[in-house]
Amino acid sequence: MRWRAEWTPPAGTKQRQSFATKAAAEDFLAEQVSSINRGTYVRLRKKVLLSDYAEKWQGAQLHHRASSKEQVAAKLKLYIIPTLGHMTLDAVHREDVQAAVGEWAETLAPSTVKVTYGYLAAMFKAAVLDGNLQKSPCLSIRLPTIEDEAVIPLKTATVQRLAKEIWKPYRPMVVFCAATGLRSSELRGLTWDRVDFDNAMISIDRQLIGNNSSDPSWGPPKTKASRRRIHIGDHSIQVIKELREGPQGVGGLVFHSDGRAITRHTAGEAWRHIRDIVPGAGTGWHELRHYHASQLIAGGMSPVAVAHRLGHKDATETLKTYAHLWPDDDTKAAALTDGLVRLDAPDLPLT
Repeated sequence: MRWRAEWTPPAGTKQRQSFATKAAAEDFLAEQVSSINRGTYVRLRKKVLLSDYAEKWQGAQLHHRASSKEQVAAKLKLYIIPTLGHMTLDAVHREDVQAAVGEWAETLAPSTVKVTYGYLAAMFKAAVLDGNLQKSPCLSIRLPTIEDEAVIPLKTATVQRLAKEIWKPYRPMVVFCAATGLRSSELRGLTWDRVDFDNAMISIDRQLIGNNSSDPSWGPPKTKASRRRIHIGDHSIQVIKELREGPQGVGGLVFHSDGRAITRHTAGEAWRHIRDIVPGAGTGWHELRHYHASQLIAGGMSPVAVAHRLGHKDATETLKTYAHLWPDDDTKAAALTDGLVRLDAPDLPLT
């Protein structure tokens, strides 16, 4: 004999489910009525594997740029799916998520764990909104501590050697990036129509996206503040003038390799190769951006001016990254006030 529970959800049709015992049917029905009254009712649906939902969720992230889509795909493929993909969404509990984070933390950097968990949490939030779950299991998850490491900029001698030893097509890029502080995507996406030779300025209003070297595409800059016009010096102008006189790149690109666009992947490959040749070359092209910032700071430029040059949101972002590179004013403050008032000073006329 089977017992059947019947209920009508909000703005829905009557639902039915059979149980082997009367007690099981009554318990289930009571749970449905309670969730309806609390406003947390989730319509019964077919169980969905996390791996299947992840694919659907990834396709729905229309706001993600190409680079973000690549990162999401990588985190899903390498970490999330292998760990939790075999489970259905409703079977994943908080302890499962915490265990997954612990497993990732054994081999990944804390920052990578944080990013991976962020994608997982966003996916479960979407699953709740889609009505697949009553609540997300991503609650009060303990993440590994991320230790802030101060930026240590490259020395000029190191950058000079990089410009000499890196693969030939990338040498002008090293020189120009060190002199302008452009992001890698901004540097690789710079086109001749964004170069103003008369006023010695370049316009940054887009960046190179995608991995098609023969048919490059551009997207908006990283943030609104990344849109900027900056001056370039005489040596930088000479560097790109020589490039303009040589073979031209697809789409009017200033920097290219045999006419083809330099993608993020190929630029990264070039830097990984040079790390084996130049000690202390650092982890990537952003090292030249740090170098540029350090030279501006050493030259006495204000946080606001450095922020504009780099395309930061504001000076707060700049100080968060480079505050330790600004000269310490504490010694200057001591010199300005020390000895103004003395124990053995003669009486001074009051004014």
